[in-house]
Amino acid sequence: MKAIHYINQFFGQIGAEDKADYPLEVRDGIVGSGAAFQAALQPEVEIVATIICGDNYFNENEAVKEQIADVFRQYKPECIIAGPAFNAGRYGMACGEVCKIADSMGITAFSGMFPENPGVDIYRQYGYIVPTKNSAVGMRAAVKAMSSLIKKFASNQELIGPDVDGYIKRGVRYQYHTGVMGSKRAVDMLMAKLKGEPFETELPMPVYDKIEP
Repeated sequence: MKAIHYINQFFGQIGAEDKADYPLEVRDGIVGSGAAFQAALQPEVEIVATIICGDNYFNENEAVKEQIADVFRQYKPECIIAGPAFNAGRYGMACGEVCKIADSMGITAFSGMFPENPGVDIYRQYGYIVPTKNSAVGMRAAVKAMSSLIKKFASNQELIGPDVDGYIKRGVRYQYHTGVMGSKRAVDMLMAKLKGEPFETELPMPVYDKIEP
């Protein structure tokens, strides 16, 4: 399976904040942190190209989106690896947008972010985002978790759900037949709650932070 890896200027070994305006560049094969992914993903997945772009440049130039889409059309990847971005906000937004572009083209995308990264809430429905630590010190664990999920996808195994496969809930709901009427399922959940037994709602509601004025 062919994959394309997206990274920012830091992980692309271009530079730090002083290179955040680095324009989009495409290189054949692996670059920087892509080596760890390639080692973990072989032989099922091959990273055929790496996209490098500065965080500021990506978020301030609308034309980057079409450039990335053109790269996808050229290389025809079967999956996209974005990041991981950890808790870097601009990087997370860029990775999320890359996932959104891939999703619009029918390509499955994978990323890794700290759960509080703004890219999670905005883009989680467009790809599979694995929870990571808040900094690059968690790179090894992030690569392992993301690679495990990608290899499962590459081998055509069914992704069962976030609790089983270890990705952040995407907020996507599917309809399916359980063989049990809704009224009975509701009563079963109520009885479990009254007895203090564990149960899982079929319609989880959003949880909002309570912040003092």
